[in-house]
Amino acid sequence: MASSPTTSPSKCQTSWEPHRITHIKPSFDSHEMTLACRKDLWHKFIVFDGALYRRTDVLRAVITTCEPALLVPIMYAVEDKNKSTFLAKCASNAIENLVKQGLCITLPGGQELHMDIVLGYLGAQELQVNTNKIIAAALHTRYEPVKKIFNLDDFENEKALGSIFCPISIPKIFDLVLRCSKTGISNRDPQQLRLPVRELSLRYNRLTAIILFDKFFNYHLTKLDLRHNQILDVEYLRYFCEFKISELWLDGNPLCTKYTNSQDYIQAVKNVFPHLQTLDGVVIGMEKKFVPSIQSNYLNNGTKIPLIKQFIKHFFTLYDQEDRIVMNGLYDKNAFYSMTLGSITNHLHKEIVKTFSTNRNLLKFVDYAKYHEFLFWGPEKIITALQRQPPTMHNFKTFHIDLLYEEENYIIISVQGLFSYRLSICPPMLFNRTFIIIRKEDNEYCIVNDQYYIDGTPANVINEVKFDPRPVPKFTPTVLSVTEREQLIRFLRELTTMNIGYCYKYLQDAEWDIRSAITTFTKNYSVNDVPPEAFQRDT
Repeated sequence: MASSPTTSPSKCQTSWEPHRITHIKPSFDSHEMTLACRKDLWHKFIVFDGALYRRTDVLRAVITTCEPALLVPIMYAVEDKNKSTFLAKCASNAIENLVKQGLCITLPGGQELHMDIVLGYLGAQELQVNTNKIIAAALHTRYEPVKKIFNLDDFENEKALGSIFCPISIPKIFDLVLRCSKTGISNRDPQQLRLPVRELSLRYNRLTAIILFDKFFNYHLTKLDLRHNQILDVEYLRYFCEFKISELWLDGNPLCTKYTNSQDYIQAVKNVFPHLQTLDGVVIGMEKKFVPSIQSNYLNNGTKIPLIKQFIKHFFTLYDQEDRIVMNGLYDKNAFYSMTLGSITNHLHKEIVKTFSTNRNLLKFVDYAKYHEFLFWGPEKIITALQRQPPTMHNFKTFHIDLLYEEENYIIISVQGLFSYRLSICPPMLFNRTFIIIRKEDNEYCIVNDQYYIDGTPANVINEVKFDPRPVPKFTPTVLSVTEREQLIRFLRELTTMNIGYCYKYLQDAEWDIRSAITTFTKNYSVNDVPPEAFQRDT
C-alpha cells in the first residue's frame, strides 16, 4: 500500500500567513509570538501621521520604545500624506515592548503617534538584506589600518548604509555597530578580540553619553574626538578612563558651558582622563612651567567663526585668480593697503618679488619719499597694485588664524600660512596678512586695512609641503550690494573717464562683470563707437 503524502517539517517552517497587530486593540498571543520569534521574516511597521514629522525623530522614538530590545529599521518610506512605514527584523521582545506601550510612540516634542505591525510581511528570500554585513562593510571604509584611525563621524548619514537607520547615539545601536566592526575591521585577524584603534573620532553623532558594557578597543587608544555632540557631563565618558587618552576634543558639547574658567574645566576632564596632555587642541599643564599655551587658531568664543571662514575662503580664492580685478568690491572706499618684505634668500623668490615690490619695510627704506607712495589708499589703487603681483596659489591647510580684536561692527584678524607663485617651480613662501573688516549699512563687510607681509621659505617646511598642481577654481563674480556696485562704477569711471551714467550702463549691460565691461568699452572706443556725451561731466 502506498503511503499517504505528508508535509515535511521544513516546509511547515517556511510557510506562514502575514498577521496584523493593530493599535486599536493591541495583543500578543501565542500565534503572534510564534511569528515574531522567526528570524527569517521581515515585519512591516506602519506609523500613522509619521509623514508629518522628521524621519529621524520617528525612528528614534520607535527604537527607544523597544528598549532594552534592539530594533534596526530599514527602507523607511512615506506611503501617503500622513502615513509612513519601515521594515525590520527583530527579536520578539522588541515587538512585545511596543505592544505593552499600546503601539504608541512619543516624539521629542511630546506628540504621540500610533502604529500597526504586520508580522511576517516578507520572507528573507523575498528581501535579501543582511543589515550586519552592510554595516560591517561601511565600517571597513571608515578605518585606516596603517594609522589605526577609526572615523565614525556623522555615522547615521553614512551613504554606504543605504536605507538602514543606524544612530549610534542610542546605546544598543552603538553596541551593534562596534560588534559589526569586529567583522569589518578585524577580519584580517579573527583571533583579535579587541579593535586595533589608536584614534577614535565620533563627531556629529548626537551622543549624550558613552554607555557600553563590553571592552571593544585595545589599550593603544590614545586620541578621542567627541566634538559637536550633546554630552552634558564629562562623567558620562567614564567608559574611556581605563585608556591612556592623551588627546581629547570636546568642543561643541553642552558640558563646555558648565565651567566658569578654564582651570575648572581642565581639572574636571583630568579627573576622568588622568593621562591627558592636549585638550581641545591646547597643551595643558604648561602653566606650571610658566610657558604660554599655544593654539593653532584663536577665534575667541567662536561667535565670529562663520564670518571669518567665509571671508578667508572668499578673499584668497579671489586673490588666486589670474586677474585680480575680480577683487573689486572687497575694499572700502577709504581702505589702506601696504606690503612688507622680510628676509628673502631664494634667488627665484628675489627675481619674482623684484617685478612688483612695493616694500614698505621701514627698516630697509632708502628713499623715504616712498613711505607715502607705498601706502595705497582707495580700492582703485589697491586693486591696481595687487594686479601687478604674479598669480599665486595658497595652501589653505597651512593657515593659522587669530582673531585679534572684535566689536559689534568690525573685527581684526591675522592670517598666516604658505603660498607659492605659479609662474615657476619654486619653494613655498610664508605670508602674514592682518585685516580690519568693517560692517557696512547694507550688512556687507568690507576691508578697511590690509597689511601684507611676505617672507622666505621656513627651513622646517622646505621638503614637507607639496602644493596641489590643480588650477585654482574659476570664480564668477556676483554683485549683491549697493556698495559693491558703487565701487565698480567708481573703478570703471577712473579707468575710462566716462561719466557715472555711462559707467552704470556698461556695467549693467555686462551684468556687472567688470572685465566684460572694460572689454566692451575698449572695442567700442577703438572703432569710435563711444558717444561724446559719455565723457561729459556728471550733472
